[in-house]
Amino acid sequence: MMGIEELIARAEIADVLARYQHACDRGDRALMRSCYHDDAIDNHGRANGPVDEVMAFLGRYGADLRSTYHFMGAPHVVLEAEGNADKAFAETYCLYRRELLDPNAEILMQGLRYFDVFERRDGVWLIAHRTVLLDWEQCGNGAPGIPAPDSWTRGARREADIAWPLTEHLANAQGLRH
Repeated sequence: MMGIEELIARAEIADVLARYQHACDRGDRALMRSCYHDDAIDNHGRANGPVDEVMAFLGRYGADLRSTYHFMGAPHVVLEAEGNADKAFAETYCLYRRELLDPNAEILMQGLRYFDVFERRDGVWLIAHRTVLLDWEQCGNGAPGIPAPDSWTRGARREADIAWPLTEHLANAQGLRH
């Protein structure tokens, strides 16, 4: 049976993963970066290495994006039991959709898994090492069979999204905004 400390650790790790996915889809690189330790390594497929180099790549890559969508499954978290209560492993399934600004570009769908090593340093769980595993991908024009009516509230990136106040709240909680 899990104790309260393990439940708290699992909840804190899940919160980091949720913050990451929200930051990705709102295009907030600083909030994405807040999910990693300063010396973290990210093997992200298109870019691999120190987290700041990967974030710089994603910032350049993001300039061409109309939208992204990271639909994350519940993380499977395993806390290291042997003598290190400050290390955990997590595998999280993700359905990823990417649409470029170019209206002629195909829409990309991928089935991904994030394999993360989390470390708790100074009482805070963050990603120390991430590997993104690509299980499948497909491209298409993305045109819906029956387009949604204009009455739908559409998602967007950054301040144009109706959920941006949540992004600001998350960034404030991480000390990223003043």
